[in-house]
Amino acid sequence: MSLLVTGNTVVDIVFPGVKRLPEWPRHTESTPDNLVLLSRAPIMTLGGNGANAAWVAARCGARVELHTRIGPDAAGRLARSWLDEAGCEVRVAGGSRTAGASTAVNVTAANVRHGRATFFHPGQPVAMPSGLATWQEMPSWILVCGFPHPPLPSIARGFRGAIRRGAFTALDTGPILGRPWTLASLRPVLGSLSLLLANEYELGKIAGTADPDEMIRRVRRVFSGHLVVKRGAEGARWIPALSGECFDVPAPRVRVVNTIGAGDSFNGALLAALDGGAGFAAAVRTACAVAASVVASPDGVLGMKPP
Repeated sequence: MSLLVTGNTVVDIVFPGVKRLPEWPRHTESTPDNLVLLSRAPIMTLGGNGANAAWVAARCGARVELHTRIGPDAAGRLARSWLDEAGCEVRVAGGSRTAGASTAVNVTAANVRHGRATFFHPGQPVAMPSGLATWQEMPSWILVCGFPHPPLPSIARGFRGAIRRGAFTALDTGPILGRPWTLASLRPVLGSLSLLLANEYELGKIAGTADPDEMIRRVRRVFSGHLVVKRGAEGARWIPALSGECFDVPAPRVRVVNTIGAGDSFNGALLAALDGGAGFAAAVRTACAVAASVVASPDGVLGMKPP
């Protein structure tokens, strides 16, 4: 294996072009108030920060193992089929038939401006793989991502063992749900972290400022590894390890169809490119292009175009 991804797997169901949300019913009958007729068909696709990144990395040519939670239910079987098709090796924490396990499902209503209203069943949390430092085959990169993240102390332990074995480590901070991390709470992880990934909103919450330049300065005071800030349609900003210099990488201009999964796709493409020997600047450009292809596809991550 060249890449180990620890993160959640979700089945995403998206209702696009929703003009209004229904009112909560006062009775059991369907009425014009509580029923919304859709002019466009729902989209069902692979979701979850871990599964998306793993699927894209595999499609980009990396050997990928996904450490995740998938239940023995219909959603789990569907997610498994997508991951198997891409060539991902799936390791299910607790076993694939854990009693009472259920697969995470995310239902999103999106309006024409790509605003979202979401119903999310998170399933079971994903823990860090046990005994990582003693694995016979150590991956070249380890990515931890998804909601909810494993506890920070367990991430720190796993990363320390992996770094000692020569692996590179990456952490994506999103999504920001509930109480966000802070730079102080992340300190135990940052010392054994090769690459920190975040979008601008997430990094601002962690750094305690909405100013894009100031958030990078604050992170740089406590973290010396590579930092990549995902900026949506504007592309990404890369700050090399041991440097305060910023490099802005533009994203290709595309017609936006669906933004769900773009950041995860960026992660998978970035790490696959780095694992394949690309330099960081080239890898970020590749990741921006792959993420743009996802945004332009009605099929979400499953519609990505390999570089």
